[in-house]
Amino acid sequence: MIEPINMIDMIPMPSIQNKQYTMDDSVFKISFDAAKDLLVATNEAEQITTQLTYDFMTGKNDNIHDLMIAQEKSSLMLNFTMQVRNKLMEAYDEIMQIPV
Repeated sequence: MIEPINMIDMIPMPSIQNKQYTMDDSVFKISFDAAKDLLVATNEAEQITTQLTYDFMTGKNDNIHDLMIAQEKSSLMLNFTMQVRNKLMEAYDEIMQIPV
């Protein structure tokens, strides 16, 4: 029997553990790469969730459990990304208020 492809496992989870950094890399570069990876992973999760939703609505897939799990993962990743963005904006505002 052929096993069906489970798209839930295809949703990427961001990780900086796969990156190779040297001592010369700045904290900014490492942080920027992590933020970029987070945005890419969030976008991919949203696209997979959209495809699963479309497949469910058109009858190509009837597995509501995988759809709900994908939607929750996507929602959590988006909420986390927004929280990171908010913290970055707060830090920027604090830096801009420092008198020179």
